Amino acid sequence: MPRKVNPWVALGKLSEKVHRKMAPLKAFLTGQRLLAAGIAVFLLLLLAGVLPMTQRAWAVSVDGEIIGWTADKEATAAYVQEILGQDGAASEAAGRISYTPVPRNRIEITPPEAMKEKLACALLGLTEAWAITVDGEACVAVASEEEAQAVVDGLKAAFPPEEGTMVKEISFKEEVAFAPELVKEDQVHSVQAAIEYLLRGTDEMRIYEVKQGDSLWSIARAHDLRVADLEKANPGVSERLQIGQKLNLIVPKPFVTVVSREEKTVTENVPFPVETVKDSSLYTYERKVRTPGQPGSKKVTYSIVRENGQVVAREVLDSVVEKEPVTQVVAVGTRQPAIVGTGRYIWPISREGVITSRYGTRGREFHGGVDIAAPTGTPVRAADSGRVIFAGWKGGYGKCVILEHGNGSATLYGHLSQIMVKEGQKVTQGQTIGLVGSTGKSTGPHLHFEIMQGGVRKDPLKYFNHK
Repeated sequence: MPRKVNPWVALGKLSEKVHRKMAPLKAFLTGQRLLAAGIAVFLLLLLAGVLPMTQRAWAVSVDGEIIGWTADKEATAAYVQEILGQDGAASEAAGRISYTPVPRNRIEITPPEAMKEKLACALLGLTEAWAITVDGEACVAVASEEEAQAVVDGLKAAFPPEEGTMVKEISFKEEVAFAPELVKEDQVHSVQAAIEYLLRGTDEMRIYEVKQGDSLWSIARAHDLRVADLEKANPGVSERLQIGQKLNLIVPKPFVTVVSREEKTVTENVPFPVETVKDSSLYTYERKVRTPGQPGSKKVTYSIVRENGQVVAREVLDSVVEKEPVTQVVAVGTRQPAIVGTGRYIWPISREGVITSRYGTRGREFHGGVDIAAPTGTPVRAADSGRVIFAGWKGGYGKCVILEHGNGSATLYGHLSQIMVKEGQKVTQGQTIGLVGSTGKSTGPHLHFEIMQGGVRKDPLKYFNHK
């Protein structure tokens, strides 16, 4: 019998025979694919090296100095026009820009925002600085963050407290901040200049040197200012000006208000009360202290708020009396003087004189008498009989005599060059009591003459019909 053949075995042998026949062809095809892949890689590498060399790029220079590189010359030129337009600079300034072609593979393109910043800095002379803002508005710039902080610290130290004052807090009325910013180089200030600018509100300086005959009023008028303006521009200035003294004529309008909250404890006098008692042994024009008064003392703690050195609020936090005051007892006379005036007045100058200022409003002041010009040394006489209740120096009146004539009437004689009576002395109408002069607040030799009724000054000329 013929032997049976297993079909699966026969199929496996056939497959092995076919595989042996195809092996050379597969090897060939694999080699071809590898070759193609190598060629593709070669071409890619070639393009990567050659393409950058064929792309265009430019070095951007300002005034001959390279500031960056661009692949888009037109876009860079547009940046230049934008920058010059915003600053108001002439378009001719674009001529400071030059473009030089360079191989693309040798440079790194400058990003657009960085290019804009570099162009702005070079064309406009900008530099990195720190701008100090007040309520969001840029006011002044300094070179660094450290200098900006020094300005803030300097502002807070610009108005030192009074001796013995404890500072609780120093702040600003406005919101003060600082941040980096590009600014023009000539706008960068020193720390001290920035402090002064923020406190004055201006860079302007106008200084006046005091000359002979100057007063706050005359200086203010000559420069179209008020006296209050001068006082504000020169804290602590007084009417007593010195020749050569320098005054600031710029009234400050500060950008910044430095607010300091302080506490101060001081010892203060407690005024003594005055008690009056009647004494029939004394004349009506006499007063005598029976028991001297003595002030007390107390310790007072104040809360003080200052703005740019000026006190704007003061409040008592605590007050402790350390010593009680002693009441002063004053005896007031009730005895009528032996000499009583006639009630009719004679002209107080022995020679008539010239009236230079009458009773009433004079400028901003009230003139309570009449000024009678006469040569120095002209005798001054009592307008009525009476008693001298004052003879001596009396402030702006200079050398002065006051006579009491009874029934609540009195007369005053001011600016005398010489006093010829004493307090308590009785005088008769027409008696010489002094000589014309120019003492006290006076512009020339004259007599200032007043008439008082019940302590109220009256118009003297109403008592002289011929005047």
